[in-house]
Amino acid sequence: MGNNMRAFRRCQAVGSDAGGGHRHATSQVSNVGDVAKRAGVSVMTVSRFFNDPSKLADDTYQRVKHAVDELRYVPNASARSLTRGRSDTLALVVADVGHPFFMSVARGVEDETQAAGYTLFLGNSNETLAREKRYLQALIGRRVDGVILAPTHGKRHNVGLLKRHDVPTVLIDRRLPNHELDVVRGDTFQGGRLLTEHLLAEGYADIVFVGGYPGVSSLVDRLGGYERTMREAGLEPRSVLGSYHQTSGERIVKAMIADARNGSTSLPEAIIAANNMVALGALLTLRRHGLRVPDDIAVAGFDDFEIASQLDPFLTVVRQPAYDVGREAARLLLDRIQDSGRPREEKVLPVDLVVRRSTRRPR
Repeated sequence: MGNNMRAFRRCQAVGSDAGGGHRHATSQVSNVGDVAKRAGVSVMTVSRFFNDPSKLADDTYQRVKHAVDELRYVPNASARSLTRGRSDTLALVVADVGHPFFMSVARGVEDETQAAGYTLFLGNSNETLAREKRYLQALIGRRVDGVILAPTHGKRHNVGLLKRHDVPTVLIDRRLPNHELDVVRGDTFQGGRLLTEHLLAEGYADIVFVGGYPGVSSLVDRLGGYERTMREAGLEPRSVLGSYHQTSGERIVKAMIADARNGSTSLPEAIIAANNMVALGALLTLRRHGLRVPDDIAVAGFDDFEIASQLDPFLTVVRQPAYDVGREAARLLLDRIQDSGRPREEKVLPVDLVVRRSTRRPR
């Protein structure tokens, strides 16, 4: 994800003595006083070289630059942040850094923030409140200038930590009740409608929604679009919730197959999976039990990913503009840093339906 994307770790910029040329004693680390002495300037001039070089005369700039290069001096980032009142660092904390959606979001965030001169930290909460809290506490301690957060599921939330320390914050993908924060997300309510309308148009009537964390706003939206469209068609919606992981799709569909084979219920005609990983779990489980998609059952899901068009059968999805979600979130955060009093914004980006063979009704 680029040279500036890195896991959280303690890092302190120090000088290095490796290489040729004139050096101080090899066991010593150069400091700003050493640079000033070597360049024949004041410590303030060296500080200006790093923080506001346009104010230096060309010959002074070159002298300081030569001293910095000779001594291999790197300024202490923590000290600079205290002096300047900002750290030039931002953070993105997501629920699952390995998920294709969040990987694309991260690329969008990084491209936008790097262009603005910021370094980006990346954290993975793994849908765990305690882990998310540790990341946020670490970020506050490192005086990051702002945070983009995909909050983990659960009834409790950690954004109050960021609020108490006045850390500008933008939420992505998920809203939180009772928190007036900027949000960027895809219109997955409309996505739920699009998938359901497509399946109904293909002639499916018994459509079940599977997976997703109960209560999470992204799931509420997707499920809501499906349920409203089913009821408008005079049909009763059915859902079996779980998580956003592949194992959730596997577990739910395995139970459906078992119930159908023991006669307690029939297998649905079509499945809408809460996201692409749940859909992948559903497809693999159906295949393992000898069921064909879409001949025996249709499968569709949310969020496109690279192998969706390579699976057998190719998977129908609602595609969110994940990269654009990242870029828009970064722009909102940069605006919020510049003007903390600006009105709250919620940007809802359009989604589109990508129809592939997994939902094509056999003719």
